[in-house]
Formats: sequence, structure tokens, C-alpha cells
Amino acid sequence: MKKQYRQSQKKLHIIFSTITLLITASSTMAQDGYDPMSYSSLSQVFSSQQYLGSANSAILPSVAMENGYASFIDNPAAMSLIKGSYVNVGYMSNHSEFNQSFRGNELLLDSKVDYINNIGVVYKLPTRVGSLVLGGGIHTNSIYNRSLGSNAFNNQSTITDIFKGESSDYRSIAFETYAIDYADEAQTQLESIFRIGFDDGFPGTYQQSELTQDGRSREFTFFMGTEFKKNLHIGISLGINEVFHNMSRNILEEDLDNVYDGDFIEQDENGENGTDIYSIQLSDELRSDVLGFEARIGVVYQLGQYLNLGASWSLPSIMEITEEYNSTITTTFDNSLGPFLDSFKGEFTYAITRPSKYSLGMAVNQLKGFDISIGVDFISYNKTDIDLTYDQNLDFDEVAFLRDQEALIEQSINQRYQSVMNTRIGAQYRFKNGAELRAGTSILPSKSVQIDETRKLYSGGIGIPLSRDFFLDITTQYIQWNDRSILYEYQEMGSTTTIQESISESNHLINVLIGIKIKI
Repeated sequence: MKKQYRQSQKKLHIIFSTITLLITASSTMAQDGYDPMSYSSLSQVFSSQQYLGSANSAILPSVAMENGYASFIDNPAAMSLIKGSYVNVGYMSNHSEFNQSFRGNELLLDSKVDYINNIGVVYKLPTRVGSLVLGGGIHTNSIYNRSLGSNAFNNQSTITDIFKGESSDYRSIAFETYAIDYADEAQTQLESIFRIGFDDGFPGTYQQSELTQDGRSREFTFFMGTEFKKNLHIGISLGINEVFHNMSRNILEEDLDNVYDGDFIEQDENGENGTDIYSIQLSDELRSDVLGFEARIGVVYQLGQYLNLGASWSLPSIMEITEEYNSTITTTFDNSLGPFLDSFKGEFTYAITRPSKYSLGMAVNQLKGFDISIGVDFISYNKTDIDLTYDQNLDFDEVAFLRDQEALIEQSINQRYQSVMNTRIGAQYRFKNGAELRAGTSILPSKSVQIDETRKLYSGGIGIPLSRDFFLDITTQYIQWNDRSILYEYQEMGSTTTIQESISESNHLINVLIGIKIKI
């Protein structure tokens, strides 16, 4: 081992690691079967909409009718249909279960978060004819809540396989901590320490992983809806979207059976301290802070006494993302030598442009106590754009490098994702005492081309008048989907073949939303 060479390699690596980790890293916890730390996947995380809504708009689409405070998300024109002024406060409890399978081993993990979902004011201005409604507040658009893991003996691959590639951001720190080393006398080829000396095959390691994701996207919004002409309602909403998003990955590999029993670390001059590897752990931490602008316009036309037609357009949104990341490799040896630890960290700012969403809807209102609403949303996820040179403080060589990477990422987005049509339907019945009973379902097709992660959403709820001025809404959403998470991937030495280790998933999510409307 030549430590002087190790140090020079490390310095060269750090020059580029602060701008390349998220471009080239192959990682974990995708929500679409891909690498969640890659920009192509992160662009979809930040541009995807979850249908959380408020406690009653979470069931019935609001493209062609109003369903409470969060109706502006589907169509701001629907706010013009609101009959009176009120303050809205909403609470949400989210519980998720992740059933996972990795190399024949099953694992069940769960996660739970609670949020104040929305706080807003809706004010109906007095008008001689028509309607004018203004409002605004804070609303949760999306939550990021995920917990994955695996525990199995793996005799096919090791996390150290991803360290040895020339483009790997981990290469230098892996070399520094003895996770990889030269496999030949001429020192021309790097190899995993778990593979060196085993020409007849890879003995394997006991492998554990833990992957977590948490965060929230909330919007500070102003909206307006008005009856522009008789039975023709138009509306706009303007908002600032603020997001925090945390991801972490830990992968531990151990030689519990002492298969690696030699002198990987050579003995000293006294013939002592010769030892071999016992464990390697990789830890990745990623924090993303996002700031974006939201704009929506819409129209609702009342066609007769009972039928409404609606359409809305959520404009493309530029989202500025600042990310901080930290990666660490730690190794230990059989004779308690070490541990050896090395890491790198950095910060990077970029931007994505989220694609438009076009919505069409139809609603039947107050027909013998029944309301029925249908909405369809058209979103082209493959049209997501990314700007890696958004940061004006980059040097020319960095800009040139990032422009090349940007073209590759946009090509990847175009190939991996597709346009979808989300379909939603809901119905409610109003009793004579003012109580409401609601139910709905949605089909959200897979945006991924590679795997089918179509989501099915079922919802039900009630509305209860507590007094003349207080109204309580309670809604439960159940969402089910299958997915795949890439634990890591790498290329075989001297080959273009890509090897993937992935976790199969069957996921279930329950949201409970509680809202209170207070008339003013």
C-alpha cells in the first residue's frame, strides 16, 4: 500500500466530487424504479403531485365544482362557486407500510408522520351580481415519507463493486479506506477487496441496508375566483412552493463466517498485525431545499341548473434546488485495526422546470341531494427540464462539464418517463340536516416506462355540521402500488453489462385528513 499515492488520488477526486455525486451516483429508494439520488429521479420527485387536498377536496375532484378550501389546486375558478366566507384548518396523519423482498428475504417496515395540512381563509366579497371570492393560506402539496431496508446473504455482488469504476465518486475514499485495492502487480486495475484472490468466484457477505426519505412540500398561496359573465367563472392562483427533502442510505457488509481469513493488510517488521477485512459500511446523506413558483388559471361554466364543465392549466414551474450531501466509507479489520474512515461532502444548486398539468372536469351538482364529479389530468413527465448551470458562481470548466451532463440527464428523462392521464371520480350525498357522505377513487398510471408503478387511490369521508358556524370534515385515503428500489448498480470489469441489485416492493399508504371550517 502506498499512502502517498492514496493522498494524491484523494485530492484530485475532491475537485470534482462536489459537482458530480448526484449525477453519477447509483443508489436507493426510487419511487419509479430508478436511482433516487440521480437527477433524473429527483426531478420527478419534486415535480410530481400528490392528491392530498383538504379534508373534502381530497375525495371529489374540483375541476368543475368547489369542494372546500383546497379546490384551487384543481381549478381556482371553482372558488367562485363558494357560498360564504370561512377559515379552514386541516390536520393530516400519514401511515405507510412497505413490504419488501430482497434475495428471498422478506422485510416489513412502516413509517408515520403528522402535519397541520392547511391553514387558510376564504372571503366572499359582497356583489350585486355574480360572485367574487378571494383567499389564501398555507397548504401541503406533497409529503415524502419512506422507509426501506434489506437483510440477506449476498454471494452475487457487493457494494464495493460500485467503488472501483472510473466514474465512481466513491473511488478515492474507498481506496483510502482499503475497500478497494489493486488486483494486479502492475497496479493498473482496481478491484473490490472482497474479490481479490478469489478467482473461482465471490464468497459473499452478509449485507444489511437501511434507506429513509422524509420531507414536505407546502405552498403559500393567494387565489381569486369570479363570475366573469353569467354562469362563466374564471380564476387564478399564485403561490410560492417551499420544500425540504432528506434522504439517507446505509449499507453494511460483514464477514460473519470469517471467509476472508488472510493478510490483506501485510504484517509489520515484527511479523504482527497481519489481518483481513471484517466489515465495510457506506453512508450517504442528502438534504434538498427547494423554492418554486406556482401559477394556475381555470374556468368553470355552469351549463344549466345541475351540470358544470371545467378546465384548468397549471403552468410550468421553475424550482430552484440547493442540495447538501455527505458520503462516508468506514472499514474494520479482524484484529480490531482501524476503523478506517474517509468521506467527502459538498453543496450544489440547480433548477428544474416542472411540466404543465392540464385538467378537464365535469360535475353534476345538487341533483336530489347527490353531487358527482369527474376529473382527468394530463401530465408529460418526460418533458421535465433540468438546468445544472443555474448557479452563476460556477467556473468555466465546471459549466462545460455540467452542460454535457445536462444533455445526458434530459435524454434519460425523455427515455425513462412518459405522459400520463390521471382519472379521478367522486360522489357525495347531502342529508337534509347538512351532513355529507363522500366516496371516491383514482387511477394514477405509471410515469415510469420501465416498470408498472400505477397507483390506485380509494377515499371516503363524512362532513358533519357541529353548529351554524362550525363544520367538521373527516377523510381517509388508501393508496396501493408496487415498486422497485435499486439498492446499487455497477458495470462488470471489462464489460458494458450493468448489474443491478434491487428491492421489490408492495406498498400501502393511509392518509387521515381532518378539517374544520369556521364561518366568518
